Amino acid sequence: MNVTLNPFTWSAEIVKMGDPRTKDYPLVTNPLFVFPLLFLYLYFVKVAGPRWMESRKPFDIVNVVRVYNLFMVTMSVLFLWVALPFTYLPGGHYSLWCQGITGDMTAEMAEYYKMGWIFIACRYADLLDTVFFVLRKKFTHVSNLHVIHHTLVTVNVWFYALFAPEGQPALGLTLNVFVHTIMYSYYFLATFGPQVRKYLWWKKYLTTLQIVQFVIIILHFSVPLFVDCSFPRHLIIIGNAQTLLILCLFINFYLKNYKTGASEKSMKRS
Repeated sequence: MNVTLNPFTWSAEIVKMGDPRTKDYPLVTNPLFVFPLLFLYLYFVKVAGPRWMESRKPFDIVNVVRVYNLFMVTMSVLFLWVALPFTYLPGGHYSLWCQGITGDMTAEMAEYYKMGWIFIACRYADLLDTVFFVLRKKFTHVSNLHVIHHTLVTVNVWFYALFAPEGQPALGLTLNVFVHTIMYSYYFLATFGPQVRKYLWWKKYLTTLQIVQFVIIILHFSVPLFVDCSFPRHLIIIGNAQTLLILCLFINFYLKNYKTGASEKSMKRS
C-alpha cells in the first residue's frame, strides 16, 4: 500500500473531492493556505503578539481601524446588493424554506460566486480584529469567545466554500453578512470616541442580535434533516455542531455581561 504524507498530495486530494465550481478559488479552498493561516493567527494573538507588545506602548492605529471597519461595512453592503436579488428577493432563484445543491453554473450564478469569494475573503479579514486588539494592548478583548468564534468561522467558511458553495447555507450566510454590516457600523462609529459613543446605547443588543442569528441559522439549516431537498445531511450535522458551540459561548458571554450586574461594563468585541 503506497501511503504518502506529502501535504501537497493530500491537500490536492481534499480539493479534488470538493465542488468543481469553487475548487480553483484563489487562497480560499486550499487547506494549505487556510490552516497555516489559522496557526499563525492563534500563535500571534495568544503567544507571540502579547509577548512582543509586553514592553511596548500600544500602537495608535485608530485611523487604520476606522478604515478597516468602513471597508468591511462597504463589502457587506455590496454582497447583499448582489446576493439578495439572486437568492431570496422576488424573482430570485432560491427557496427560502429548503434549498438543495443544483450543480448549475449560469452567468448569474457566476456573479453570485464572485461575491461569495468576497464574503470568504472578508471572513478571513475578520482575523485582523484580534490582531488590532493585540497591537493596541487590549488583551482583555482577546477572549476565548472572540478567538474561538473567529477560528471556527474561518474553518466553516473554507469547508462550505469547498464542499457546499450553494444551497441551504445561503440564508445563514446572507443573515451573517447583514449582522456584520450592523456590527462593523457600530465599531466604525465607536472609533470616534466618547462624543459619539454616548449615542451607541444599543451596543448590548449586538450580542442579542448575534444570538438570534445563530438560533435562526441552526433551525433553518436543520430543515433538510426532515425534508428531502437534495442537500447532504452530514454537512448539516457538521455545520450545526460548530454553530451550536458558538451559540453557547455567546449566551454565556451575554449572561455574564448583561444579566449579572455587569450591564454597565464596556462590551468586549467578539
